[in-house]
Amino acid sequence: MLKRIAQSFSWFFHPLLMPTIGIIILMFTNSYVSFIPVQAKKMLIILTAIGTLILPALMVPLFVLQGKISNIQLDDRKERIYPLALTAIFYSLTFILFLRIPVFKLVHSFMLGALLSVLVGFLISLKWKISTHMMGLGGLIALIIVLSFKLDIYLIYPLIGVLIAAGLAGSSRLYLKAHTEAQVYAGLGVGFLLVLGSLLVY
Repeated sequence: MLKRIAQSFSWFFHPLLMPTIGIIILMFTNSYVSFIPVQAKKMLIILTAIGTLILPALMVPLFVLQGKISNIQLDDRKERIYPLALTAIFYSLTFILFLRIPVFKLVHSFMLGALLSVLVGFLISLKWKISTHMMGLGGLIALIIVLSFKLDIYLIYPLIGVLIAAGLAGSSRLYLKAHTEAQVYAGLGVGFLLVLGSLLVY
């Protein structure tokens, strides 16, 4: 029973979902960023979901069929390399597409942070297994904190929600023995710093 719950949390807080969730947060912050037409918001959310969630997710079953990975859980570090490399390509294309769209710079900054997270996750996975779940959630935490200070808006409830999600996801990954504590904390820290740096510097 506990194993099923942990697996459910792993899927519910999958790293591929994080960019789309981040864009949704950006679009509905009650700040100047959210003051764009509803159709434009929908377009940004859909484009993000297609480029950073749907297309990368569709490639995983193909890798299984080709024998490049043994299952969709990607528990083996070496089996993560092909999916992460392809995901990095999709994220790059999505970021380039976003640069051509006249939206607020914060949107570009966040997407750059998401792209860097995948690229760094790929590079680290060549030698070590880092938690990409926690990288994604760390990035969301950074996004909410920066938005709170930079736009002077009240986002305590989204922040609490993401912190709870990070706790549940991290605990689930540890319970399933998918990661060590070091890999979980490293993922959270790396994801947080990459998105934080992108939002503050870019």
